Amino acid sequence: MSGAYPRGTWSYDGSLEGLLALSRRAYSETTSPDAVANALASEGELFALLGPEPLRSSQRGDLDGETAGAELRSFSGELFDLILRIWMSEEALELPLFRLCAQAGLRGTEVLADHGSPDLRALSKASRRVVCEIHKLTGLARFSPREDGLYCAPLEPDANIVAALLPHFARRFGIEDFALVDVGRRLAFARLGGRFESAAGEEALAFLPRAEGGEEAQLWRRYFKAAENPARRNPELQRRLMPRRYWRYLPELTL
Repeated sequence: MSGAYPRGTWSYDGSLEGLLALSRRAYSETTSPDAVANALASEGELFALLGPEPLRSSQRGDLDGETAGAELRSFSGELFDLILRIWMSEEALELPLFRLCAQAGLRGTEVLADHGSPDLRALSKASRRVVCEIHKLTGLARFSPREDGLYCAPLEPDANIVAALLPHFARRFGIEDFALVDVGRRLAFARLGGRFESAAGEEALAFLPRAEGGEEAQLWRRYFKAAENPARRNPELQRRLMPRRYWRYLPELTL
């Protein structure tokens, strides 16, 4: 630890595993740091947690992320879900999260209902934003086929939530393969041949179809035009439910 850091600083590498391990430490020791020193974040770990394969182990002292996650889930599923959403939010809320975990270890999980707590209010606000983003993307994701027939949806969410969409679209697609690409973060999560995989960087962007639109987009536009009731058109509500950043991926908005 650098001498420039205040006493009681915890070092956090930005990874999901690290957040789980440090949250477990705060819970079990009923203590929290005075400050958090952040390093570079790793990519794609939420996929490993949500997918069929276990979270990759990476030692953080005497506790790895997989073990920490399992123990936190056994203590409180609500607390575990909150930790996941805070990581997905990409907001610098580690310090209030660790304080909340310490209080949960000391007083029990009833602290999760204490909305007079400034820490819980800040964490709940970020958590709600993540939940809303996940909900919006389940309805706003638009899939187009690549040359090889794989259906792919390009997305640009505010939070790191694309991997959290996998369970929903796995149910929707049945046995058919598909891919989700977070264009801004250059991350992809796909089911290929029945197996879930993740990719980053140029490898992730390679999942995208080479041509935009096409016959499928035209088919969707015709369906939307035929099914739409002009008398119920509400542009203000549409803008609220479909923020402008999503529009470039919505064929029905280019009728």
